[in-house]
Amino acid sequence: MKSLARPSFFRLFDLLQARSNPGLKLARWTHDGVEFERQRQSFTNPMYGLVTEIVILSRTGRRAWSLMVTKQYWWAGSDGKPFKNMRWARPLSGHRSDLIVWLKEQEKLLDETYQ
Repeated sequence: MKSLARPSFFRLFDLLQARSNPGLKLARWTHDGVEFERQRQSFTNPMYGLVTEIVILSRTGRRAWSLMVTKQYWWAGSDGKPFKNMRWARPLSGHRSDLIVWLKEQEKLLDETYQ
């Protein structure tokens, strides 16, 4: 995991969410010292639909940081055919290097779990 823009980051993020909040039933939860807060907004009409999901990760303490991960899904027509998916992640506070260290630790733990 080298960058917050790469597909490997989003795979790691999805695994972290699934592992720490099975079925995404919780709007707020904590995993390994980091608080997750998930918000979801949606709009639909007969022509199109849009869902925006935002997850804020926050770590407090001496080396505090926060990260916003946003995913957006669009679909159109009566059959609900997907036509656009976007995703991005941006640090909101703290040092990026501290965030990356935590993510790499999580990646290592997940790799050990699935081997």
